[in-house]
Amino acid sequence: MPRKAKIGDICEIKTPEGLAYVQYTHDHPSMGQLVRVLPGLFSDRPELKKLALKKELYFTFYPLNYVLRDGQTEVVGNEPVPESARPYPPMRVERGSDRSGKILNWLITDASKQLTLDEIPKMLNVRQLTPEQEKLSLYELWGHRAMVQRLASGWTPDHAEEFRLKEVAAAEAREKAKAESPQELKAQFLDHYLYFPKKSHARIAGQRLRAKGWAVEVRKGGDGKNWLALAKQPVPIEDDIGDIRDELEALASELGGEYDGWGAPV
Repeated sequence: MPRKAKIGDICEIKTPEGLAYVQYTHDHPSMGQLVRVLPGLFSDRPELKKLALKKELYFTFYPLNYVLRDGQTEVVGNEPVPESARPYPPMRVERGSDRSGKILNWLITDASKQLTLDEIPKMLNVRQLTPEQEKLSLYELWGHRAMVQRLASGWTPDHAEEFRLKEVAAAEAREKAKAESPQELKAQFLDHYLYFPKKSHARIAGQRLRAKGWAVEVRKGGDGKNWLALAKQPVPIEDDIGDIRDELEALASELGGEYDGWGAPV
C-alpha cells in the first residue's frame, strides 16, 4: 500500500503533453496537501535535484495522499524544500462573480489561514488585482483530473482569466450543439451530492466546482446537521463517470466530508 506523502516528496504526474512534477511543501488543517508546481513538461524524468531548486510556477492544494493511494501519481524522489518556498505563500481567494463567471472581488491571504468567519474579515479585500496580485496562486483544491488538465494546458495564475474565457466559450459551444440535437436527453444535468460537517467546507467545495462550470447550491442537509453541496454537472457528460466520482470523493475527503453519489433529476 502506498505510504503517505512526506514534506519534500516530489511526485510525477503523467499528462498528455509530458511528465510534470510537483513537490509537497505544507499540510493544511482543512485543505490538505499544498504542493508547488515545478516548471516544465518532460518526455523523460529530469534530474530532480536540479529541478527542485528552480522557482515554482505556482502553489495549489492537491489531495496528494488520496491520489497516491489510488495510484494516480507516484513519489519519485524527495528533496529539501527551497528556503523561499518554506513559508506559506500568499494566495488569492475568489469572493463573488457575475453571471458570466467574472470574479468581482478577491481576498488576499496567507495560505495557512482557513476561510472561517473569524479569519475572512482580517483578509485584504480587493476589487481590481494589481499585476503582482494576478501572479498569486489561487486558494483552490484541485482533483487529479483538474491538475492534469491544467498542467497539460500550461495554465498559470496570471493567465487564469484567459483560460476561464476559453472554458466558457467551449461550454457555450456544447450548449449550442445540445440545443440543436434532436436526440438530446431530457435531463440537463447530473446531480452530485457532497456532505460536510462545516458550512465553510461545503462553500469551498462549491467554489472549486463552479470553476468547472457547474452550478452548486449549498444548504443544510436532510439530517439537519451536515451541509450539502448539491453540484449540478451539465450534460452531455464528456468525462468518464468513474473519473468524476474519484475526483469528487477526493475533494470531499480532503475537506472532511463525504461524496454520496449522483443521479439524474426527474
